[in-house]
Amino acid sequence: MTPLLLILLVAAPPAQGGRPPRDKLRFGLDYRWWGRNVQFSGVPSSPDVSSGPLPTGITFDIQWFPLSHFQDDWRADVGLAVRADIAPEFRLKAGDTSFKASTARLRTAFMFRVPFEHVEPSVHLGFQAFESSTALRAADGSPRPRLPNVSLTGPRLGLGLRLLEFWRVTLDLGVGATWLVTMGELGSAAFFPGAKGNAFDGNIGLAFRTWSFLEVRLGVDVTVHSIALAKGMSVTDAYYGVSVGFIFKGVPLPGG
Repeated sequence: MTPLLLILLVAAPPAQGGRPPRDKLRFGLDYRWWGRNVQFSGVPSSPDVSSGPLPTGITFDIQWFPLSHFQDDWRADVGLAVRADIAPEFRLKAGDTSFKASTARLRTAFMFRVPFEHVEPSVHLGFQAFESSTALRAADGSPRPRLPNVSLTGPRLGLGLRLLEFWRVTLDLGVGATWLVTMGELGSAAFFPGAKGNAFDGNIGLAFRTWSFLEVRLGVDVTVHSIALAKGMSVTDAYYGVSVGFIFKGVPLPGG
């Protein structure tokens, strides 16, 4: 069904009147189902842990093209992007024991889009921060396993692609890579001071336009941190989510 839908979307004629005006502002607000899976290799004292997906978070996603309010050339395609994912409380399971945990992710970037009639590729250059912490003890008093809190941050390069509206539907795709320069407690002297690694992410979403200024979007995304801890030791920290929410595109001003 999905391949057939994509074929129909590509084959559909453009909206009447040609390509719609370029967006000046896109503000997204989503409700999220979060999941996380941590797997250690060569580290017998650190157990694998997992969680979700659980309905425990929200996402703010902003893309703003400030000069598009005044210009109609390439400068209108230079934008600022901010994405914040927040899960204030969910539970990680280590064996049969669960622990309270919280996770947050922040992305900031300069972006440049290339608007064609049917597709809009974009390049993002910025910074990503991923924070996760676990309570020291479980509800039954069990101590936290050897699972350090993480603060994985570094510069990120991303590529995006939007398949512009067909039959009120917009498809968006994105991939990115982050060079991790901080590790938080994971990279401290108490754990693995020589830890280093990278993160890779991808997302896909479908948005349906209800009014000219509002879309309803369903999205899926995954971020995988691959970290070498020491010789013969590594960890894969995978975060994934499903989100549903709204994209507010602003109300056109007179003369805008």
